[in-house]
Amino acid sequence: MLPLIFAVFLAAAPPPNERVEFIVSELTNAGFSRSEAEAFFQDPRLKLYPRHEVQPRKIDWDKVVAQLVEPESVGRGEKFLQEYADVLNRAQQDFGVDKEVLAGILRLESNFGSYTGDYVVFNVFYTTMMNSEEESRWKWFAANLIALAVYCKNTGNDCFDVRGSYGGALGPAQFLPKSAELYGADGDGDGIVDLAKPIDAIYSAANFLVKHGWHQDNAAALGKYFGAGTGYPRAVLAYKEALKKLRTQDSPPPADPESPKTKPDLIIETN
Repeated sequence: MLPLIFAVFLAAAPPPNERVEFIVSELTNAGFSRSEAEAFFQDPRLKLYPRHEVQPRKIDWDKVVAQLVEPESVGRGEKFLQEYADVLNRAQQDFGVDKEVLAGILRLESNFGSYTGDYVVFNVFYTTMMNSEEESRWKWFAANLIALAVYCKNTGNDCFDVRGSYGGALGPAQFLPKSAELYGADGDGDGIVDLAKPIDAIYSAANFLVKHGWHQDNAAALGKYFGAGTGYPRAVLAYKEALKKLRTQDSPPPADPESPKTKPDLIIETN
């Protein structure tokens, strides 16, 4: 049975909007029936977020790095390295990306998957698409909306149940849907890139870095992962060194127990 989002809703046809029609047309080219494509924009859960809720936020990178390398934070990373040792070792071997770097990315992005965002990602991209004035901008957001719909169909998800950051990033590695389409990697060999799975998130992060010049310039590749600036590479590489230092000690401190927080103290919501 098709997921609910792909059912045909008994509602009026969508309004004659150029941007909506563009997406409907692109989805039909991608294999959706027109009724399936139109159903996204007839769904009662479709809404526009207030502009201020989907805007970039200023980051104090000095504070981020200081929090990141605290013993308790590094302990979380050591626990993650132990729990996902097999896949991290495989990713390091297959892509040549340090497992501590991959741990650093997932620590920064989502606290190892414990907080991946509460926004309905379809509505995030619908909002930014409808609010953008320049054609190049709204079509960039539209491309992510289209990629998200294809991702939902491939993974069997209802798109209005898929949650992510205020910027529309998904899963433990916080991938944008279009980035997942271009650089997502199947870590468990099931033929599907599912960004919610840590194994696929780890492989996708490693693949992205390699495709963006990891072997030529580590910091530049990390900067492209975040999208801008030097703070993010500095933070990830500082965490890598802190993890390596911890692993050389005879008696590393215990990892952090399950946190009662609903949102960790340190999360960098990207894109």
